[in-house]
Amino acid sequence: MRFLSPLLLFVLAPLVRSAELPPAVQEGDKLLLIGSTLIEREQRYGYWETILTKAFPTLTIRNLGWSGDTVLGTARAGFDLSPPTAGRKKLLDLVTAEKPTAIVVCYGGNEAFEGEKGLANFVKEYNALLDELSKTKARITLLTPLLHEKKGVPLPDPTSTNQNILMYCEQIKQIANKRGLRYADLNSLIGEPKGLTDNGVHLTEQGYRQTAGAFMQALGFGKNHDYSETLEPVREAIREKNELYFHRWRPQNETYLFGFRKHEQGRNAKEVAEFDPLVSQAEENIRKLLKK
Repeated sequence: MRFLSPLLLFVLAPLVRSAELPPAVQEGDKLLLIGSTLIEREQRYGYWETILTKAFPTLTIRNLGWSGDTVLGTARAGFDLSPPTAGRKKLLDLVTAEKPTAIVVCYGGNEAFEGEKGLANFVKEYNALLDELSKTKARITLLTPLLHEKKGVPLPDPTSTNQNILMYCEQIKQIANKRGLRYADLNSLIGEPKGLTDNGVHLTEQGYRQTAGAFMQALGFGKNHDYSETLEPVREAIREKNELYFHRWRPQNETYLFGFRKHEQGRNAKEVAEFDPLVSQAEENIRKLLKK
């Protein structure tokens, strides 16, 4: 019997683990997208979601991204909440209510600005978040934050920031391996973005369109998933659904409806649930368009 060398086994180990992992997404899943700006802005354009929905027509997707967020849920804390844990609790309560079967988590982009000194706390809090998310029994995928684009003056040189992002991505990879989770590495497919961002950090609409195929590859679905113009009606329907759902879970006057000023307008809180049938109707429209 011929044995593989220890070095070859070391090289193949990540490939074997990846092959043994369950799929990031499959038919009939309810998928939650969790993270900061990269995730939140995607709902505005819908290219990544459209490609996923095309591949899995019975998939249900809910975008819970929040710009500026961290693994602590810092950006989600309301005026009447006490950071740093209250924001994450809001996220976890929503996740629990949604009953997901699959979750994509994308953090680390904001935390990387802290550099090496913030790395240990990031790992600790990321694991704490995953401990809570694992209670849902959903399959969890860890998506990397994107590198920054070098746009030239007057914008700063992103070289040192990108080094930090890669350092944080390496820790995310280690977390994924230790937990037996799928690690979705966008940077190995995209590299440093070129002409894809508006400010060196955030993807433009075309940025999301051009990275849709890489997003699918990162999730483990191979090549040939680029966006096609024939999907435009589906994408528009997805954008409509996302806007309705956004108002359902994140109403602009939340403080008046549910927070410390609910004594003023709390009587209107019941109207938020009226978005539910609208979201369901929008989902039905998406599935009809996919059948055409």
